[in-house]
Amino acid sequence: MIIPSLYAWFNIKALWDPYANTGELPIAVYSDDQPASFQDKEVAIGKEVLENLHENKQLGWKFVDSKQELDRGVKSGKYYAGIYLPKDFSKDLLSFTTGEITKPKIEYSINEKINAIAPKIADKGASSLQSQITEEFIKTASSTLVSVFNEIGYNLDSNLISINKVKDMILSTDDHIAEIDKYTQEVVDLHGKMPELKEKLAKANEFVDYLPQVDALGDKLVELNGKIPTIKEQAKVILTLQEKIPEIQNAGKQLAMIDEDFASVEQTMNEGISEAKQGLTIIQGVQTALPDIQKLGDQADSLAKATSEGAAKLQEALPGITSSMKVTLQAIETISSSVASVVEQLRNNQLTPEEREMLKQQLSDSLGRQQAVIQQLIQTLTQIQESSGNQDLQPTIDKLNTISNMISVLKSKVDNLDVNAITDADLEAIQNDANQIAAFAGSIDVDAVSTMVNDILTKLISTISTAQGLLNQAKQIDFAALLNATEGTVANAIGILEKYQAELPAIKQEIHDANILLNGHMNTIVNGINKGAELYNNELPAVEEKLGLAADFIQNDYPGIKEDITTTLTTVNDKMPDLESALNKANDLVQNDWPNIKNGLHKAAGAIRKGEQDVDLGEVIKLLKLDANAESDFFTKPVEISENQIYPIANNGSASTPFYTALCLWVGAVLFSSIATTDFYLDEKDRGKYSKREQFSARMLTFLVMGLAQALIVTLGNYFLLGVDVKQPVYSVVFALLIALVFMMMVYVLVALFGNVGKGAAIIILVLSISGGGGNYPIQVSGKFFQFINPFLPFTHAVNLLRESAGGIYWPNAWKAIIILTSIGVVFCVLGVLLYPYIEEKTKKLAKVSHESHIFH
Repeated sequence: MIIPSLYAWFNIKALWDPYANTGELPIAVYSDDQPASFQDKEVAIGKEVLENLHENKQLGWKFVDSKQELDRGVKSGKYYAGIYLPKDFSKDLLSFTTGEITKPKIEYSINEKINAIAPKIADKGASSLQSQITEEFIKTASSTLVSVFNEIGYNLDSNLISINKVKDMILSTDDHIAEIDKYTQEVVDLHGKMPELKEKLAKANEFVDYLPQVDALGDKLVELNGKIPTIKEQAKVILTLQEKIPEIQNAGKQLAMIDEDFASVEQTMNEGISEAKQGLTIIQGVQTALPDIQKLGDQADSLAKATSEGAAKLQEALPGITSSMKVTLQAIETISSSVASVVEQLRNNQLTPEEREMLKQQLSDSLGRQQAVIQQLIQTLTQIQESSGNQDLQPTIDKLNTISNMISVLKSKVDNLDVNAITDADLEAIQNDANQIAAFAGSIDVDAVSTMVNDILTKLISTISTAQGLLNQAKQIDFAALLNATEGTVANAIGILEKYQAELPAIKQEIHDANILLNGHMNTIVNGINKGAELYNNELPAVEEKLGLAADFIQNDYPGIKEDITTTLTTVNDKMPDLESALNKANDLVQNDWPNIKNGLHKAAGAIRKGEQDVDLGEVIKLLKLDANAESDFFTKPVEISENQIYPIANNGSASTPFYTALCLWVGAVLFSSIATTDFYLDEKDRGKYSKREQFSARMLTFLVMGLAQALIVTLGNYFLLGVDVKQPVYSVVFALLIALVFMMMVYVLVALFGNVGKGAAIIILVLSISGGGGNYPIQVSGKFFQFINPFLPFTHAVNLLRESAGGIYWPNAWKAIIILTSIGVVFCVLGVLLYPYIEEKTKKLAKVSHESHIFH
């Protein structure tokens, strides 16, 4: 009963008056301002600002000794913000007196990472400082200017009538001299175009004969305007194509590279298969003959010859072994491009998780096969080296072991990839490992290794031929194991090559055709797509608008214009001689007399402006003669605000009380439902006396009593313990009791019907209510989603109801909230009583299953 109240009380007390201590908020201030001269007086506005700030207690102003100290303090967090007045502050502020206006600047620095609210308070301080400077500036400047205007006003007043008669005429004419010039030039231009106009008039007379064709064209234009929506919908596909341009260009580059190298790939593969098969045939022949050779070798006299023949046969298979080694290492060298292809596909965000998993598995299997081939090659070279009795092949074997380990590490990284959370860093690491493996494989000189193997076998044959005494050494050579290892290496290489060879013709033709189609027309395709998108975005709307205007013109305006054209041409033809005569006279005036007239007008207007010093006459003189001090005060503060508090609340804590009270009642209901059971336990003899609905209702009363107790404690504590300002304390208690009943009813029904799922639903409602209930901030400043759910949250109406008792009840709003909350409580009560017998068994089964998991109570 008490714990929910603590939740409300601590929050209300913490928010009681959050802006009471803003005077402790450190704001650094430094002025570099130099005094400026105005009307033979020295003005130092920056100094006045600092003096005023010493008396200002709204913020904790800290007056530092340098700009560097100010910047360092703001960066370190010693000051929340800093205000700096530059050297020319006063000079710029008074620049309006010279006519070359330069707005003064106040440099305002703020450290926003220190706190979320402090920057807003500091901003308010900077704005207040700006307003204060502006107010003082306006008051001083307006007082000076109005005094000058006042003196001018009395001098002008006595001569106003005579001045105005001449002034208005000359100034008006001079003000419009440019327009008059333009008109005179137009007269001259029109006079020069008179022959052209007469020619065009003749053509216009001919145009009447073409009006039927214009009518037909207008009908087609109206028809086209009706089809514009269909055209726009069909053309919209060009935007989708434009988004795919980088993918199209990348595919073109890859196709060109593959098509260019395909012939050499095909030739290398055919040669490798041929050489590998020849080597395999020789090896298999040696394996077939080896038992007989070994049998003959048992005879001491024939052993050297048999061993020599076996070594010679193995030497004959050397080209096949070399070719197989080349194929194996070349396959390893291509691992970089293979991995790059898969990595590029994995970067595609449009792939499904299943497709990503399949790509990952394919890459892993490929790496496993390559590792097996490397191991087979290592085994072959090891057998040959052991037969030779030296370590010449050991560097190559070590490199192959290193490659095998690198492939193993790469395969482990691929296997551990999470296809649902692949990052660019993961893919770059895999690509880097693949590049290293390819580079390392390329460092092995296959020809040098082949030469060493050939030398070993040659020396072996020579030893057998010239040293019969080394018979025991020859017997120790395990040719069967050596041949088996070699046969496995060659067979693996043939399998790899033949797999791709079967698909080469079809792949080659498809790649070539695609390359010709795509890259042969790439610029045309890209330019066409971009041009089409540009036309769709920029030109089509303009065309649509213009076409609509043209169609509207044809349908509505053209008939009248057509009539006007036919009737007006007759009038124009009749009046053309008179127009030509008038233009001749006007042109003569402009060319001969207008320059002297214009020069005289301009000189007269300049003299008037200089004498009056741009002072407005007439009604403005009355304003100039008014009291200067009063006018200056008006300019400084032209508007006064009269504040009328409709529902005053004493402090911020009292204003926050409705939100936290409603929140604590919902939290209290959720907390109680977490520790109290909704089940009703009876002795065996009493179990049959009460129905499910009676048990449900009886346990409901226990929960409701708990809710009423929570409401009484929190509301009475608000009023008597914290001293919250409540205009209607009795209604506040009554409203809280109603809200507690409704909230506890909702939570009880949810938990009783749905168990842990109902508790989860209650927590979700709590989370949504905090953001969408409009408790602390107006709901209008929240997102569209929260504005949408706001009317449907019981929390919204609970807070609104408690606010009525806090500030003064407006009963239409209060009754609306009471009716909504009461309706919600009744609906949940009725639904709970009706549905409990049907849902209770299913809820128990679900609870039993959850208990068996040993995770939930």
